[in-house]
Amino acid sequence: MKKTLLMLALSSIALAGCAKPESQNSAAPAGDTASSAAVQPASEASAPADALPAGDTAETSLDWAGKYKGVFPCADCEGIKMELELKSDKTYELTEEYLGKGKGNEFKTEGAFSFDAKNPSVITLDQAADKRKFFIGENFAEARDIETGEAIETQLNYKLDKELN
Repeated sequence: MKKTLLMLALSSIALAGCAKPESQNSAAPAGDTASSAAVQPASEASAPADALPAGDTAETSLDWAGKYKGVFPCADCEGIKMELELKSDKTYELTEEYLGKGKGNEFKTEGAFSFDAKNPSVITLDQAADKRKFFIGENFAEARDIETGEAIETQLNYKLDKELN
């Protein structure tokens, strides 16, 4: 029982030490933690609802520039050999080769891409590549639903692995 009370007291102290300090214009008394949680500083209250919090995103935290390669499934061929090169100036080169279809089945698209404002781990290629979306992870890019940017629910492989130097 004493150990439980001691752990509870230490946990409370640790949590209180991590609490965000109140702004000086807060109307809540210093000891009233329930009402102070509802009070926002003026800078947070005026921020747009869709603004991203400062912190880690794929764009800022990952070494996303480079070549990603893989073979996507194909309904009427052996597969689609894909190479997506993301350049640090936010341009791309996408090469697609339809395997087992003979010569002349390689297509190259170039353009620009952007990181999604709502999901900063997803990039959207421009209209030249039909606004395709890819989730950017640690050393991989995975094709996503073009409309929503959500993962494609399938057992098929839509992942490209980054070429490591």
